[in-house]
Amino acid sequence: QTEIEKNLQQRDEGKQYGWALTLMRLPKQQQIESIDQIYARYWSDYGANYLLTAVIGVNQIQERQELVRTALAQTLPQYAKSRVAAAWACLSLGLRDQTMLLDEIAQSSQWMPLKWSCHQVLQHLT
Repeated sequence: QTEIEKNLQQRDEGKQYGWALTLMRLPKQQQIESIDQIYARYWSDYGANYLLTAVIGVNQIQERQELVRTALAQTLPQYAKSRVAAAWACLSLGLRDQTMLLDEIAQSSQWMPLKWSCHQVLQHLT
């Protein structure tokens, strides 16, 4: 856990992705515990927010789907990458309850990666 947090605090993206990979390889219960600890300490850090959201989606951690919903609803510009990860996590986790928000984002977003991701997810989710 200490090593994961140490690399999370780096501004070096390679190290940040390294901690995400380490987190993804942990046994499921350890992943959930680590996610909870990282959430409590670093959720407001947009880099940690993005990577944590991505890990939840890629590893299909249903137990933390509420964090995906929270990330998707975030509207501050610095969280745009988190919203992309959250859109794809909605597909991975089967969060059909988010289709209205995904559609709204797809229609209103000015940032093409987010707009495109929401359109793609909606096509596969509905």
